[in-house]
Amino acid sequence: MRKHLSLIIPVILLFSLSSLQGQHQLGSSRISGDFGFNGMYYMPDSLIGAEKVDSKVRANAFINLLYSNGGFSAGVRYEYYQFPLIDFEKIQYQGQGVRYFFADYKNKFIQVTAGNFYEQFGNGLALRAYEDRQLGIDNSLLGARVKVTPYKGITVKGVWGIERFNFESYLGRRDFVRGFDGEIALGELIPKMQEKGFTTNIGASFVSKFEKADESILGTLYPGTDSTCTGEIPADKIPQNIPIWATRLNFGYKGFRFDAEFAQKMQDPNVSNDFIYKKGEALFLSATYSMKGFGVAASFIRSDNMDFRSQRMVQQNSWLNINNIPAINRQYSYQLISDYGFASQPNSQIGVQLQVNYKIPKKTKLGGKYGTDLTFNFSRFHNTDQQPVALAIENGTARGTEGYTSSFFKFGPDLLYQDIGLEISHRFTKSWKWTLAYNFISYNLEILQGHEGMMRGHLVASDLQWKITSKHALHLDLQHLYTKDDDGSHIYGMLEYSISPKWFISIGDDWNYGNPDPSRRLHYFNIAGAFVWNTTRIALNFGKTQEGILCIGGVCRAVPASYGVGLSITTSF
Repeated sequence: MRKHLSLIIPVILLFSLSSLQGQHQLGSSRISGDFGFNGMYYMPDSLIGAEKVDSKVRANAFINLLYSNGGFSAGVRYEYYQFPLIDFEKIQYQGQGVRYFFADYKNKFIQVTAGNFYEQFGNGLALRAYEDRQLGIDNSLLGARVKVTPYKGITVKGVWGIERFNFESYLGRRDFVRGFDGEIALGELIPKMQEKGFTTNIGASFVSKFEKADESILGTLYPGTDSTCTGEIPADKIPQNIPIWATRLNFGYKGFRFDAEFAQKMQDPNVSNDFIYKKGEALFLSATYSMKGFGVAASFIRSDNMDFRSQRMVQQNSWLNINNIPAINRQYSYQLISDYGFASQPNSQIGVQLQVNYKIPKKTKLGGKYGTDLTFNFSRFHNTDQQPVALAIENGTARGTEGYTSSFFKFGPDLLYQDIGLEISHRFTKSWKWTLAYNFISYNLEILQGHEGMMRGHLVASDLQWKITSKHALHLDLQHLYTKDDDGSHIYGMLEYSISPKWFISIGDDWNYGNPDPSRRLHYFNIAGAFVWNTTRIALNFGKTQEGILCIGGVCRAVPASYGVGLSITTSF
């Protein structure tokens, strides 16, 4: 009972403070904040694999408070994950307390932050400290940050901090992160460049992590042979300071833009790379061009041995990641391919992405009264080419050696992910809009999820929107995934009715009709509704969730099967 009461208390707090609508002004001072509560009552269901849990009522909750006065601001966040949703319990995101607090002062010349902060250098190849509440990621740094703008168009940043590790204590930690970043915006330094349509930024980053090394690392040599023995990497041979540097360029002229960043990491033997001493490297390239009715975007990414964490023995999920290798493939919201989202592979990936957008002009036979939008997409990713070095072959293991060599632009033998897609969107009238999409997905289950084989599937999706009146709307979403792989084919349908801006209700069902096991050809239904009042949103849902993964921007986590009633509340003041 006490557990349930401890979950109800944050809800009471949310409602008691939800009446504080808008920001509160006290002279030149201002107080604002936001609240969030996401709870669920779990019920077991052996058919879908929803396990019986000790605490049926679980919730994630937080409250942010922010004070500001001129150039000074301070904030604090209290988090309540004592009995979290089972997704978060499985990744050990569990606890409670003040896990984020800061004080910040800034003017035109300098900004100084003490406490917790988020930061990103460039595209994140060297440093990305960020939060994604859906994924259970919070890589904030506890320490200090200084940002200086000595001259218009020139920015220099310096950071030092200890990375957050879920609800673990900072005390006794033997690792920290430090770094510098500089960027020059030539367009601001030379106004005539901007006047002629040019934008050019150049930047560079240097980040170093320190972790005490006073214990040897044991490993097995000659595995699978009669001469198997235990090897050792002495503590004095384990690097304690691991630097990574990066340089970047952003160039634009009218409708054209080009972005590039290259990063290199020094020797970083860790559990994710089996303790090899090869340097890591990453290259990100992106070019876009757009004009009226037409646009094209092409990207390239290569990442080799670039898993970079505060602690060398940590590998699970996104714990203690210092950097981030961005996902360049197109991100979809389709229900049936959400379980096949591509997870960025920092230690071994090379791939390309191409997207072309074209608008068939309006008042033509194919374009109709409002025009027709076409989007073509292609992406393909492989592992990197890796050839073991002679010492690794001789020892029977890569551990303690350079590991392998790799031809920089050569694609490896294993296909990780491929997506070929076409989307057509057409507005018939002011009230009716229809989108039709097709995708052919190839997904390496073994490498990306740890399951056997390759999933190859065809997705057809139809999205129909009917604006009945200025406030009333109906939305119908139909999808079909045909595949003979993994758990087979699915059909999904969702009907949503909304009364803007306060109400919406939806009902949906995902039927796994093609599962190879007839007993698992199940329905995963969901009924949901929401009410919005000022800055407060209350949502209720009831249904089943199939076991799978959740991916956002190339970062993924496992989602266990579940069945129950969910309540979500968000508000700000």
